[in-house]
Amino acid sequence: MTIHNLGSKTTILGFIPNDVVTATKTGSAIDLTNYEGDMVVLLDAEAGGAGVTYAVKLTASDTSGGTYTDVTGGAFTTTTANTLLLEKIFVNVTDIKRFVKVVVTAAGTSPLGAVSVIGLASNKYS
Repeated sequence: MTIHNLGSKTTILGFIPNDVVTATKTGSAIDLTNYEGDMVVLLDAEAGGAGVTYAVKLTASDTSGGTYTDVTGGAFTTTTANTLLLEKIFVNVTDIKRFVKVVVTAAGTSPLGAVSVIGLASNKYS
């Protein structure tokens, strides 16, 4: 998997802008129609506290308001208690449905950590 021409063809997609997550959070739907090939998705999760974990995954649907299902290969490693995590995954946008959301599930007592999920995708037409 390779992302070509990162400079001129790459768009940053803000799945979950930097936010303090205290429960389950679902990002807005992003339409992948204008992108092609591999997309890198980056997770930056702050240590959320003793006994606190974050499970982060991509979900996809054919329509913006439709039913979202998990993307194969679209889950990050669940954070361990009171530990930060910086991780990347790759998915091919032609292999998944048109609309994608990120779901962050916080678990533990009083989660209070910042989480950010962004994607880097190549424009089809530029």
